[in-house]
Amino acid sequence: MKKIFVLSSNPEKLSGALEHYAERNFTPEFIATDEHLSFTEGIQKVIKESNDEDYIIISTSQHRFCSSFSQDHLEKCIEKVKRLDGNLLLGGLLGFEKVIEVSDHIFWVDGFKGSQFMIIFKKTYSLFLQRNFNAKLPLDVFLSSHLEDVFVMHPFISQFEDDGNLQSFENTTDFQYIYDNPEVFLDELSQIKKYYSYEP
Repeated sequence: MKKIFVLSSNPEKLSGALEHYAERNFTPEFIATDEHLSFTEGIQKVIKESNDEDYIIISTSQHRFCSSFSQDHLEKCIEKVKRLDGNLLLGGLLGFEKVIEVSDHIFWVDGFKGSQFMIIFKKTYSLFLQRNFNAKLPLDVFLSSHLEDVFVMHPFISQFEDDGNLQSFENTTDFQYIYDNPEVFLDELSQIKKYYSYEP
């Protein structure tokens, strides 16, 4: 079973989520966030306690697994991003500023919004442990402004579900371009690449 850290301002309401994770071979550990502990500080706490791990998996209470989820897809994407020396791998998102397909099922992304499931790799831990760490920045803003090697898997394995959590990533920042369905847009880009890369 893989450990996953679930950030929520209402962890007592997540008892039903245990089955949601267990069915997919995850053991959840719930991290309570509030006005005194932001999502960003919650991740900092996890990293301090898991500093020896090659990566940690984070989700929020707004995360729900897509029907396309599979452990095989997740593990292959993790291995690909490891080889790319990535900082961060997203399981899905609501919007982005720039995106380029760099490998099958892997897109590099610059500026992102609304990811509810992410893998943070060991090379990124120091960002959360530095002395001038700005814990009050919304998490999406904090990560987008400090990291260059950010990737998102495709197809997505995570989708946003509103649970009334006031710290929702969805509300952290405004981008000029928010796509109705960013996964469809990435699929179109992937199909275009395959078409022009075809050699008979």
